[in-house]
Amino acid sequence: RIASSTFSTLFRLAMGLHWWSYGSSGIGGTPTAATAPARLASRARVAPTTPTTSSRFLARRRRRGGERFVVAAAAPRSKGDIERRPDDPPDTLPGFPATREAAQADIAEYAAFRSWSELRDAALDDRHNFPTTPTSKSYQQTVRRAFTILGIGMHSGEVEAVRVCPAHANEGRYFVRVPKGHIPEDSWKETTGGAFARDDISDEEAEDLVLEQLRSMLRHTTKAELEEEKRRAEELRRKRELPAQTPSDFPAVAGEKRVRASLDNVEEGLRLSMKLSLEGDDDHSVITTEHLLSALEAMGVDDARIEVEGNGEIPILDGSAYDYVYQIGRVGLVAAADPAGGDGQTPRKSFKPSEVVMVTGDNEAFIMFTPGECTKLTYGIDFTYKSRAIGKQWESWTPTEDGEYSDFLARARTFGTMKDVMAYFRAGVLRGGLENSALLANADQWWNPPMMLPNECARHKMLDLIGDLSLMAEPGMAGVPIGHIVAYKANHNMHAEFAKKLKASAAGATAESELWNVFPSREVMNFSPHGLDDDETYDLLGVRKGGPNSNSMKEDPPPLDWNATY
Repeated sequence: RIASSTFSTLFRLAMGLHWWSYGSSGIGGTPTAATAPARLASRARVAPTTPTTSSRFLARRRRRGGERFVVAAAAPRSKGDIERRPDDPPDTLPGFPATREAAQADIAEYAAFRSWSELRDAALDDRHNFPTTPTSKSYQQTVRRAFTILGIGMHSGEVEAVRVCPAHANEGRYFVRVPKGHIPEDSWKETTGGAFARDDISDEEAEDLVLEQLRSMLRHTTKAELEEEKRRAEELRRKRELPAQTPSDFPAVAGEKRVRASLDNVEEGLRLSMKLSLEGDDDHSVITTEHLLSALEAMGVDDARIEVEGNGEIPILDGSAYDYVYQIGRVGLVAAADPAGGDGQTPRKSFKPSEVVMVTGDNEAFIMFTPGECTKLTYGIDFTYKSRAIGKQWESWTPTEDGEYSDFLARARTFGTMKDVMAYFRAGVLRGGLENSALLANADQWWNPPMMLPNECARHKMLDLIGDLSLMAEPGMAGVPIGHIVAYKANHNMHAEFAKKLKASAAGATAESELWNVFPSREVMNFSPHGLDDDETYDLLGVRKGGPNSNSMKEDPPPLDWNATY
């Protein structure tokens, strides 16, 4: 989402400033990675690209350091309009201060940076420090700091707030309905450790911050210098990092009732989403939990206190789990502390059933588990009778082989047809969220293409399945079992029925938990559409053109035609 808008705007601005402000003389090299501009785009708040943006920038540059430029009088601008002066040092770029005195004068009007050195440190920090997928561990983990998300409830149509807080080991994941005002009003604005931490700087500072990052990327750099850059960036990150929080920082609310994320609390007769409640107490129920629980399960958050303020609904956001994944990556994970003391590494295990388990439903629907040595999920859908745009889709994912959840599933959005959605709105079942919260098909065409991922609808059903299977979790146990699960045309009701039957068959059958997120570190939160490896590419519609572990397909799929039927 960010890459599609901010990247294009900022990249055009940055490249325009680069040629219009610097000229071509003495400039060589290209960015070291294709995703680097996207990382830049996520860092700085820059004025929209308008016909006057560059002229305003040049006027400011001439005002603050005019002696460094020779501006041609010709009206049409080109990269030759600004030329290097003979006295410019050969190893510097035009437009950047060459001496300490020039640098200090250049930032005299700054509010956030007291020196050019501080600006360079900020640019270095922003280039190298961004959220990444936390590494899986064999022990229980919880979030390092709490994070808050605001959004519209799909069923309520009102603003809902949810705060995920640290919890002790063996507490598991549980929900608490809290009164209005309990969650601090500005807590959702915390961005430290994320890609939006520079939203308090002026336009002038933002422009120079971006240009300093471009200068760094365009410079020829040795491997040793790159390593030193990363070491320095890590040092800067630790200095500005907010302290970790503990469960004691989030005391219980008077009279609170905990709703454990457990199969015991699943309501009967589920329709569009998962609903958890205490028996006979609808005032403490929580609805639409599947996306958040899916992200927590897949990212390795075993213990968490989840405070829900509003109508008891988890916000739908964009219909995927990506916002939760991003926030988990931003705050990071730590070992869940044992309230009784100890070394802070409480073991974590997984269910490993040894019997075949199957549940069937109407219209050929089924879910089946077969024993195996690793977790593998396969999901199929058939919406041909409603929309051939959705049609038939199958997807399969082995977490330890096919890539991380944040790449493979997190961005997959909920989906449906315009006809069904309008019927739900008329019936009052839905009151919030539409084209910004789901992938919608209108007859045999997509209403709001493109898809974020190949087979996005099947992948989203897999995302939902993980969230519902997470309810199998117990203290010290992961939710998703080890083995192969195949689902076809299932829904939340079937997911819950299957999970209960599977858990009953798995009594006492446990094994060491799988480590899902142990792939080589990648910038999966860099706002590129998929967090790709260097040898992986997608076309503009999200279809992978090459690279290992792309999906279950053995050859590259053809380009998608949104006017065709599938």
